[in-house]
Amino acid sequence: MRPLFVVILLSLTISAASAGSSGFANVNGTKLYYETAGKGRTVVFIHGGLVDSRLWDDQFKVFARKFRVVRYDLRGYGRSEFPTAAFSHVEDLYALLQYLKVKKASLVGLSVGSSVAMEFALAHPEMVEKIILTSAGLRGSKLPPNKQNLAIYKAAEEKGMEMAIGMWLESDLFATAKGNDRFVKRTRQMLADNYKYWGPTPRPIPETWPKPPTAERLSELKSSTLIIVGEKDAKTILDTADILKEKIAAVVMVTIPGVSHHLNMENPKEYNRIVIEFLKRP
Repeated sequence: MRPLFVVILLSLTISAASAGSSGFANVNGTKLYYETAGKGRTVVFIHGGLVDSRLWDDQFKVFARKFRVVRYDLRGYGRSEFPTAAFSHVEDLYALLQYLKVKKASLVGLSVGSSVAMEFALAHPEMVEKIILTSAGLRGSKLPPNKQNLAIYKAAEEKGMEMAIGMWLESDLFATAKGNDRFVKRTRQMLADNYKYWGPTPRPIPETWPKPPTAERLSELKSSTLIIVGEKDAKTILDTADILKEKIAAVVMVTIPGVSHHLNMENPKEYNRIVIEFLKRP
């Protein structure tokens, strides 16, 4: 039998290895807030364009039991520094992974985060193991724009944050949110905290993206890819999922019933099961 102090020491060592770290990466002329936990193959979570890395609260600790996980706030969101000059989300991610000494990772994106994941995989294919596209957007898509979204951005300019947030929570992207008080509370807080980015700004935020756009290069994605969509999401998102399924070669698609855009928050148990099973496949 091992002496008690040895058992305690081993336990503390394992806990420290799994606890991970958080902080600010000084990269690309900005500061990106990040968190890491767990050990093993790396999985990076990339949030959508209305929220921040808290989107992944129901995934972060669960996935850290099996993988090394990273989540971060995109530039301008959450605790990351707001942009003051032209920048690239793709190259921010590359710089963050270099900072964290990550040579290869699977990327889990939601909405705009999926766009970042796809563009990163096209720019740095040697660094990507698998791709999970959740409620994905698609740069360069020929689908008509979501009229509800355009109306909300206009309301934000003319009537302010509270009106715009109320409209988001009534929109198709949040179609199944009613009655889920915890989801609504968490989402409302993130929408308010990130209004500085998705709301009106004194000047356009200078995002730069690779050319040609993703929609014209989907056949070049070679990493094994999982598409996850909520049955009740906006039509534009559902149609985008069908395009991705058709154009990406190594792809699996799953529809989760009864949920909409932020389905990982609405039904985390099912979402986690699906994604972990996919990541564990050879």
